[in-house]
Order: sequence, then C-alpha cells, then structure tokens
Amino acid sequence: MLVQALELIAGFEAEKTPSAVGLSLRNALQPFGARGFYAGSFPRSQTLPTGRMVEAGRRYAQFSPPGWLDAYARQGLDRGNPVIFAPARRHSAFRWSAPGFPDLENWRGLDLARELGFADGLAVPCHEPGGRVGVVSMAFERFDLAPREIRAITLAALMAHDRMAALAGPLTVPPKLTRRERDCLCFVADGLSDAEIADRLGISQATAHAHVENAKRKLGARTRAQAVARLCCNMLL
Repeated sequence: MLVQALELIAGFEAEKTPSAVGLSLRNALQPFGARGFYAGSFPRSQTLPTGRMVEAGRRYAQFSPPGWLDAYARQGLDRGNPVIFAPARRHSAFRWSAPGFPDLENWRGLDLARELGFADGLAVPCHEPGGRVGVVSMAFERFDLAPREIRAITLAALMAHDRMAALAGPLTVPPKLTRRERDCLCFVADGLSDAEIADRLGISQATAHAHVENAKRKLGARTRAQAVARLCCNMLL
C-alpha cells in the first residue's frame, strides 16, 4: 500500500487542476470502498459563525454519490458538518464514527451516510499556510482498512491536498477599504441607518451612504448584509 501511495503521489504532479488531483486519489481508493470525496479549506476561527466559515471556504474537489447532496441539504447538514471543521482541533486522521469526539457524536450526517450505503468515513486534517485549516474527507462503502493502509491513505491525502492547494493558486487579496468605509460597514452590522451612521461619525447622510455603497462595490456585494458578511470573512483570510 505504501508503494502504491508513493506512485499515486508522483502521479499528482501530472494533474493540472485541483479536481483532477482529487479524482485521481478517489479513483485509486475505489478498490478499498471509497466513493464519496471532499477536499477543501477554511479560515481558522473560534468566533466566526459556521455559515460564514463555509462562505470563506475553498472547495478543491468534491465527488458525491447519487442522492447525497440533495439529502444533505434537505436535512440542513451543509452548514454544520463536524467532519469538515473538526480538523481545526486535530492533527491526525480520524474515522467519522471515532469514539470520544463530542462534535461527532449523534451527528445526523453519519446516519444519512449509512442510509445511502456507506459504512463510515475517514477525514485527514491538512493544515495550510496562513492559519487555514484543510481537510480531505472520504466516504467508504465498507471500512475494513488496516492501520498501515490508513497511514498510507493519510500520506497520499496530505500530498494530494498540497497539490490541490498549489493548483488553486493564492487566495484573492482582500479588497482594501478605507477606514471610513470599514467604520460605516461596522455600524451597518450594528443595524444603524445612514442617518444614524452620519450622526455617529459627524458626516452628512449622503457621505455615509456613499461610503457604504463604495464598500459594497469593492467587496462585490449586492446587499448591505452581504457586504458585512464578506468584510468579516476577509478579516480572517
């Protein structure tokens, strides 16, 4: 298995897209029962709401079995998957059903996976520069991997994630807001109107409105709420 892992790692270099690297790894693990596959990264944060962490995430590759994504969204599991966020607190690979992990206990996603024919899964933490937390997570139709096989899969997943991150390129540099634009958005987050912001800052209502609109434009946001969310995410990237 280790020889196969090393051969697979060498093959990653020939792939040209993150998705192709992920597919290469998933296909290599199919004889071991691997079907579902996800690889991505998120900002490390103890204060950012889960939904905003998802918005700030990067998805490198995802291959889901039929019915998985629909059922996943229908049960509201797409905004709080502990398998995806647990790597922020762990350094070694872990099974989805591993005992002793409170954030995985009673997770409905594991029940859903079993309903769709998956015995268990394996998640590999893959930490990135800049404080971001990455993960390669794989669902298995059967889970009878020996410890040495898990170690080899972990090695291959770590190298695959490195290659996917390199192919994805650097994160987009967050747009630079002026101090006034940032202040105005912070007041928007507190629920203040343009008039109230103007009163707080000692500027005209038209100027306050202009600062908010400029911030929206720089952040590529269509609404004020979206601009606030993107500002929070950019502060953590």
